[in-house]
Amino acid sequence: MGVSALSWAQLEKEEVEVTPKKSGKFLLSDGKEIEVNEGKKIMMPRWAVSELPEVFDLVQKNLVIKDVALAAWIEENDPKTLKKINSLFYARSAYELRNAEQKELRAALSELLSVRKRKIMEAAMSGRDDAAFYSAMTPEEKRFYDDLKAYVDEWGEFLVMILSGLSPLDKKRGE
Repeated sequence: MGVSALSWAQLEKEEVEVTPKKSGKFLLSDGKEIEVNEGKKIMMPRWAVSELPEVFDLVQKNLVIKDVALAAWIEENDPKTLKKINSLFYARSAYELRNAEQKELRAALSELLSVRKRKIMEAAMSGRDDAAFYSAMTPEEKRFYDDLKAYVDEWGEFLVMILSGLSPLDKKRGE
């Protein structure tokens, strides 16, 4: 499953603040030419910044270790709810980890994502149908929850059938 292609595409289109390291005109892969002045902050799509890393310094950072660690702590200490996170959180995380070796950030993300995964699995397994909980999920988490819940529901139907003395073949014959 991983980070959905849609989330990644949305992240690449996202406008980010950058500071040009040099002045000049530069050609982008989409055929557009941009003119920038050294040191003058501007907003550009992330994909354009990644095409010219020798020209731009990214001003804003996506993830801060202490913020991720705090989010993990809050998730862990509130077992009944799922905190809303940005819909591009997984794409931003992958992007950040792809572009830098950050052991502390990786550890904090791992903790946060483990807690969220456990909560989502528990909700799917228990049949929890809570709109607020569901709306706090990212698109990737919703897909995980929906798929897991469908499997759990199907398994429950199978168990009911078995406990009723029916076999899977009886169900197929009746269709």
